Amino acid sequence: MSEHDDAQAAAAALRKAVEELGGDGAGADGQAAQEAVRAFSGGSGQEWTPEQEGQIRALVEQIRRVRKLNRPDAGWWHRKREWRAREHLVELMMAGGPELVSEAELRLWKNHAMVEVLLEFAGSAMKQDDIAKTLARMETLHTATYEGWQQARKALADEQAATG
Repeated sequence: MSEHDDAQAAAAALRKAVEELGGDGAGADGQAAQEAVRAFSGGSGQEWTPEQEGQIRALVEQIRRVRKLNRPDAGWWHRKREWRAREHLVELMMAGGPELVSEAELRLWKNHAMVEVLLEFAGSAMKQDDIAKTLARMETLHTATYEGWQQARKALADEQAATG
């Protein structure tokens, strides 16, 4: 397969991911991002057992649920649901341990970042340079580790604290 064929295949995969991203239904954005991460990354650097993989997925979903329920203008019933969701998240975190929690946070961030990359690509002219830029950003997302992500977050927080 030539380099030109690889570029065409990458462009087709990006367009398909963008189409899926615009699909209807709950969780369509997350699903499209997960498919794009799987298609371009080939999985994370560490192999997890099926049990650990299940725990990581449960943690990701519970973190999403807590973030969705976290609203300042919520009534007492909503706050009660949020409190229960937080309790369940703590139980999952205690059962999973720090390594699985770190992986869940990283996957959640990667999915969110992938959605942003795909949305930016969808708004572009979808020319060769846009495809190359998007593929480079996707590769960078794939190679991101939890430690690198935390260091970048800390550097950004320090920079914001220094300027503001």
